Amino acid sequence: MKIVTKNLIKNYAKPKTPEVCVLKGIDLNINSGEKVALMGPSGAGKSTLIHILGLMDIPTSGDVFIDDIKVNSYDSTKLSNMRKENIGFVFQFHYLLADFNVLENILIPVWNDRIKKISRANELLEIMGLTSRKTHMPHELSGGEQQRVALARALINNPKILFADEPTGNLDRKTGEKIENLMFSICNQLKTTLVVVTHSEELAKSADRQLKMIDGKLI
Repeated sequence: MKIVTKNLIKNYAKPKTPEVCVLKGIDLNINSGEKVALMGPSGAGKSTLIHILGLMDIPTSGDVFIDDIKVNSYDSTKLSNMRKENIGFVFQFHYLLADFNVLENILIPVWNDRIKKISRANELLEIMGLTSRKTHMPHELSGGEQQRVALARALINNPKILFADEPTGNLDRKTGEKIENLMFSICNQLKTTLVVVTHSEELAKSADRQLKMIDGKLI
């Protein structure tokens, strides 16, 4: 899926405090199937940008187009359905549910259709090297294993776009490389558009293109 933004602005305001402009007129064009690394210092607006692109937040002004559809004009129900059917997210922290085992955690986004999705979940477990761990609870896994479960969960619905926000930020370099290689390999196989926020120069080199943000602007 192709992503385009036009003059994207995001402001945050709190009572009795000055308004903060986090995104300052972002014009962006990401081709379908492209792998893009988004870099820049903390506070530059990278996470805010991918939350808006991933339909988890709305801009103050400007437009977001996904496959030429202006999605920021959608109501909350349409946004939710669009996100569920087309978008996956991986975060720096895995956010696994402590009371659910590995297989159940992977099935969370498709819980109402989990019976139909079990074969896909098992396929992802094999790809992630976690088949023997599928009945384990999150606290029984290493950090790298937990993040592989989070990646499998993000991919359970074969999303057309995957957003990854510092997906290896909490992992050691060797484990992080394994997660990165898996993520790029699967996205290449599925022709998934990938936008990854990272401070890692090595991870960024794996992308088709690198974009840098400073103070709410693309440089």
